[in-house]
Amino acid sequence: MKISGFFARGLVGLLGTLLFIAASISTANARGIDGLTSEYPVALSVQIDPATITDDDLHEIRAAGFEFVRFGVRPPLKSVNPNLIDYPGLIQRVRKARLEAIVTLFGGREIWGHEPSDLRGGSRSKETMFADFASDFMKAHTTDVAVWEIWNEPDNKTFLQPNLLSNFGTASSELCNKLAQQKIQPNIVIGYGFAKLPFAGGKVPSELEDAFVSAARTDCLTDISIHPYRSVPETALADYQKLRAQLDQRQLKKTGIVASEWGYASYMPVRDRNAQASLIFREYLINAAAGIKLLNLYSWRDRGQSYFSKEDNFGIKSKAGEKKEAYSALTEFLKIAKHSQKVSYQDAKGMSQLVLRRGESLLHVVWTQGPEQTVSVPAGSGKKCTRVDFFPQMREGSCGNPSGGSFSVKATANPVLLSISD
Repeated sequence: MKISGFFARGLVGLLGTLLFIAASISTANARGIDGLTSEYPVALSVQIDPATITDDDLHEIRAAGFEFVRFGVRPPLKSVNPNLIDYPGLIQRVRKARLEAIVTLFGGREIWGHEPSDLRGGSRSKETMFADFASDFMKAHTTDVAVWEIWNEPDNKTFLQPNLLSNFGTASSELCNKLAQQKIQPNIVIGYGFAKLPFAGGKVPSELEDAFVSAARTDCLTDISIHPYRSVPETALADYQKLRAQLDQRQLKKTGIVASEWGYASYMPVRDRNAQASLIFREYLINAAAGIKLLNLYSWRDRGQSYFSKEDNFGIKSKAGEKKEAYSALTEFLKIAKHSQKVSYQDAKGMSQLVLRRGESLLHVVWTQGPEQTVSVPAGSGKKCTRVDFFPQMREGSCGNPSGGSFSVKATANPVLLSISD
């Protein structure tokens, strides 16, 4: 910016300093996911088990390109937290590994505990007990946690019984009031980890939607978090657009969208590990296409060893620690995509093309949702083109010679990358 020559040089310098300070303060005070910075097109997180995660795991997660880990914190009651996990210690271990934490705060199916002995709150209601637990934990760890998430899938009766929906609204309201009273204002507070798409005509109980809108309008919640599980990753783009329109309609234009849980299991006979890798890779790409800032992958390690159990096989590593194909493909892509930004995305007749820019190079990622298709990728002024295949193993080679100003590539459900540079 140029300042008019009518001002003295000294005044110009002072104004410049003041503007810099003001901009720094504005950035520091920015709230919500839109203020998140990342080395990648989409900041990537992975779900961890607080009871079993090791320091070696955490360091490997960071080295693989993940910037966040997500885990749930439950109240200090044996019915919902039987091992009384050292959560403060875990948060410090996460930071020591140069990772950021996404901490999800929730109780049990009934907001607070399962047993009569859990309700020793004197005159306090269960809702007040939850608000006290959540606000106290947030106050104690505000500077060490990057993203707070209030609850997990309240529209799923596994986590909240349907007859307690009104209790949930009360608990949310009490928590927001308590945070305001204590002047606790973390930069990013998301909610509620919806299992289904909210504001989509009855998919989510209206009581939960109303509770979210109320909390978001008071800036208690800065962003909405959803779990967009689906068989075809690319369909998420339209759902993100619908959700954005619904938020805007409710005067929540500042409210960002976070995919706080989404993954694919490799379990027989439904899906082998190669199919899992393809879907997880495409899941990441479609979030980049949609401009989603943060994606949490479910999960780091398999829960069990049964080949036929869906819940046992969501990990990108086996229970024994073997790296699955999803791990290899995604982490190799992150090495290439580091410091890149989205340029464009096209979806035509089941063929997708995402273009990223990294420095002077254009990264074209192409794939299909079905049968193989031949795709033309414009060469532009590029003199060098490197093709990268991620399946069944990492391979790099020439794109061949351009024809008619384009490189030709056969696209399949396994994404292929063409890096074009001068």
